[in-house]
Amino acid sequence: MRLAIIMAMLYLAGRPLLALRMVANPKFHRSLVNKIPSVHLSTSGLTGRHFAAYSRLSLTRLFSTADVGKKNAREKAKNEVRDRNMRYREASSSAKGAALFALKVSVCPILREELHLNGREKRGRVFVQSDSYESTTLQGLKNELHSFFRALKKSTYVLSAQLPVVNEDGEMVLNNEMIGDGKLNCDIVSDEDVVKVFQDAVGFYEATLESDESKSIARPTILLHVSKDPNAPPPPPPPAYLEDMPDPAQSLHMTMLSFYSFPPGLIQDVEEFSLSLRRAWKPFNALGRIYVAEEGVNAQMSVPTSVLENFKACCFSIPELGEYMENGLNIDPVPISSEEFFHGERPPPFKNLHIRPRSQIVADGLTQPLDWQRAGNDLPPLEWHKKLQAEEPPILLDCRNSYETGVGKFVNAEPLNTETFKDTWDILKERLKDVPRDKEVMTYCTGGIRCVKVGAYLEQELGFKNVSRLAGGIIGYDRTLEKEREKKEENLGLEDAGDLESLFHGTNYVFDGRVGRQITDHQLGECVTCGNATHLLSNCANTACHRRMVQCSVCLTGFNGCCSTSCQNRFVNSLARSKRTLSSGVEIGGEGGEEVKSSGEIDFDPAVFDDVQEYSAEHSSGAPALYDAIQRNTERYLPTGAHMTSGGVQGRLLASLASMARRGRVLEVGTFTGYATCAFAEGVAGGCGDGGGFVLTLERDKLACGVARHHIRALGKGGTGEGGAEVAELLDDKIVAELGEGAEDETRLEGGVRVVSRKCNDALAVLEDMAEQRVEGGAFDLVFVDADKTRLLDYVECCLGSDKLLRRGGSILVDNVLWKGAVVSTEEGEEGETKQTRRKRKLARIMHKFNEKIQTDLRAEVVLLPLRDGLSIIRKL
Repeated sequence: MRLAIIMAMLYLAGRPLLALRMVANPKFHRSLVNKIPSVHLSTSGLTGRHFAAYSRLSLTRLFSTADVGKKNAREKAKNEVRDRNMRYREASSSAKGAALFALKVSVCPILREELHLNGREKRGRVFVQSDSYESTTLQGLKNELHSFFRALKKSTYVLSAQLPVVNEDGEMVLNNEMIGDGKLNCDIVSDEDVVKVFQDAVGFYEATLESDESKSIARPTILLHVSKDPNAPPPPPPPAYLEDMPDPAQSLHMTMLSFYSFPPGLIQDVEEFSLSLRRAWKPFNALGRIYVAEEGVNAQMSVPTSVLENFKACCFSIPELGEYMENGLNIDPVPISSEEFFHGERPPPFKNLHIRPRSQIVADGLTQPLDWQRAGNDLPPLEWHKKLQAEEPPILLDCRNSYETGVGKFVNAEPLNTETFKDTWDILKERLKDVPRDKEVMTYCTGGIRCVKVGAYLEQELGFKNVSRLAGGIIGYDRTLEKEREKKEENLGLEDAGDLESLFHGTNYVFDGRVGRQITDHQLGECVTCGNATHLLSNCANTACHRRMVQCSVCLTGFNGCCSTSCQNRFVNSLARSKRTLSSGVEIGGEGGEEVKSSGEIDFDPAVFDDVQEYSAEHSSGAPALYDAIQRNTERYLPTGAHMTSGGVQGRLLASLASMARRGRVLEVGTFTGYATCAFAEGVAGGCGDGGGFVLTLERDKLACGVARHHIRALGKGGTGEGGAEVAELLDDKIVAELGEGAEDETRLEGGVRVVSRKCNDALAVLEDMAEQRVEGGAFDLVFVDADKTRLLDYVECCLGSDKLLRRGGSILVDNVLWKGAVVSTEEGEEGETKQTRRKRKLARIMHKFNEKIQTDLRAEVVLLPLRDGLSIIRKL
């Protein structure tokens, strides 16, 4: 029973896949049940909506305990939820009774607006046990309300209560205007008031039982109204930096800026500090990407130029920033017009304000943190400029990655040529191993933050005594020289700073939508397409590829901003389809050429079906030990996507289907961590006796590639049993980094089956190339698509339209076609709907459109299985 209740809570809380995993993996559900022994609510008297609300509250608390930064606070919250649910379980053992009170709570409009309550917090329902602290004291009652209406903690308010009105049909009438006819209606200002209200609620409940039990309410019910305290002190005045501030929405320009901070006292509560930054910066219409960790803050932002001074004052008023922002705000010297920023040829540098808690603000890979206050000397840009003009300049190290130094660097600088910042330390050790420790070493990076960590490492780990870093990085240097040149032109008495021509040549790579800012005309980069010299940086216009690239203006135009011919074809075709859809509002492609509604207009046909997932899982063979190890590694390295693995039942199905492939040739689009890949390889090895089996899997994510390749190698070395699991358990950061680097990795299994993992930016472009040219070894028997859901029709079209890619009689497997069950929902968006919910509804429409389209395609026969998140088997006719 406990398991069934927990599964119901998981589904209602929006975690259906996790619920299914409980069934598919007995070890997992036993461990989860042990963690929450008290989550065992009787549904008697609770509606599905309110049960779902309590499920979301409990599970949100439960699954957030993994956050190390707030471990103690979250553990306390979890214990509180567990204790409360235990009381609910004991009190709700009977179908009806006075042991549990239902409190229907509403909040007045004034408080709603002041506290910015979300849709869930405007009104709701909580439950209180009789003769408890919550039902006998005012503070206890308020504490219970705060567990659901969290924003009330920040306000002073008064409570008033009334009893419900029951109409002739035995239904509660919640209209506040129906107060009167002798019903309770009083303010709650003391413990005595609380006791009286609950006693009256019991009396009213018992009276309804005596009058007509069939029409009685389920349990004692109290209507609570939360209103603003008229005697509450007025809210504090707005900060001085907001007084007389212009309307940021009317600003004609946007200013790019960056800053970082390493406060000595650290940031004690990362999540709360992140929220406080969002609240502080909201009035400025600021955009950007900010990382917050215990060690400090790293920010790249865009701020309306008209409120820039106000924004600066705001930042300096925050203790964790203020004096600890090295060199203050690093402001780009040239503002961008608002028209160009938001509506230019390129997308905006930033579209939203993202403030993200992190373990580090710059991932450095060091095993132990250093003292960031001891990181060498901060050298002002003009002093830096003079030093670089000396006859014998010191060692000058460029601490950026190779793709950054490839398009711009200081004269005589030595690039470290790292792929990631984590590679820095080994390179520094090797480069400086024979350098005297009193030799001056100068370092620089884009904005200065990486040089703080490099400077600390040079001083504290390598023992260098004369380390300096460019204050404000390249951005600060560029801004300073720009200002000094303006002063010189205006003859304002500039101190001698030597030649003010920039000693940084080329383009400065920046981490926003601009990609690069050209500082001089030097062309240090090499065009990825033709090889000619250029300074231009961009990202491939094919959004599925989006690779960072150096490309000259000729090729940029000729290839439509794409890195290759295949990406260009994909980009141009997608534009053509978009234009056809937008211009007509319909797509042609239904049977007989009739009009088919576009994705945004698809009507959902609700379906009703019994849930047999639990029965199927319990009566299917369990997955071998290797797959449990794969699941554990996925939870360790990609925890937010751990629910995306195929799982036991689906994994067994994939292995069975692969074993029936005619020639054992399987193509997988979307490797992730290799769960399905290993299942396919296992099936091919078991069903292909001639040793000619072949599995090709495509993935774009470097981290996922590294993890998956280790799992495939574990399969090759130890099989699917305990031997393979032991090899898989050896996975560590070094293995992931090494295996994730190569473009291709091949593993041969026992019996000669080849498994090739290929890293690519756009899998659809690869499939289209295969569809036009004969694939080495012949067409595939089976294609598994678990990639970009918005392009499923394109993937399937490639397979159905080309016998070179998929043979006739072969099958296409498409995952997630039920999209968390949302394809059967007809609900429209509600007030207060979250971004995640809107995305879920949007993707559900896309899935529904895909399912309808394929089902009517005369080239295929389709079977849609309600397995996990839905699996379509499409046989090519």
